[in-house]
Amino acid sequence: MKTINLKKITIATAAAIGLGTAAIATTNYFNQPTTVQAASSKIKLSQNAAVKKFKAKFKKAKVESISLDKENGRYVYEIEGFTSTREYDMKINAATGKTISSKSEKLDRDDRNKKALNLKKTISRSTATKIAQKKVAGSKATEWTLEREGSRSIWDVTVTKNGQKSEVKINALTKKVISVERD
Repeated sequence: MKTINLKKITIATAAAIGLGTAAIATTNYFNQPTTVQAASSKIKLSQNAAVKKFKAKFKKAKVESISLDKENGRYVYEIEGFTSTREYDMKINAATGKTISSKSEKLDRDDRNKKALNLKKTISRSTATKIAQKKVAGSKATEWTLEREGSRSIWDVTVTKNGQKSEVKINALTKKVISVERD
């Protein structure tokens, strides 16, 4: 009789501990920031598809920079490009693929020495994200910019960890981290 009661008490105690642990784990899970899940679920259009859309509109333009940032609660690609006489800008909704805005204007004389990105040689946004998140352990990427700085192609990846933002600059050809700046 005592053996049966002891077994029941042991089972009941183990069940209570298990339920308590599950409740705490569930609470902790739901209190975690979900920046990356939210970001990746809101970014349906790939960078390559965004560039193709830009090139379809501005056929002779060379791409100068690509950024992916949050604007008005939605992720937006902004692609800037140029020809020998004009500069172009297009914003594309990263969730729907719809063009938000596009414009073209005459290239200023002092902007005539612009250099295009070599998109075939630069690392992908995904690779840049992995490098940045590894450099700032436990962080999540929230904004990306690929552009030329002098003679180099650079990824600027903004990551967030515990509410603090850091900007990780990565050489887009060599994958080398150039700098990490914390806000």
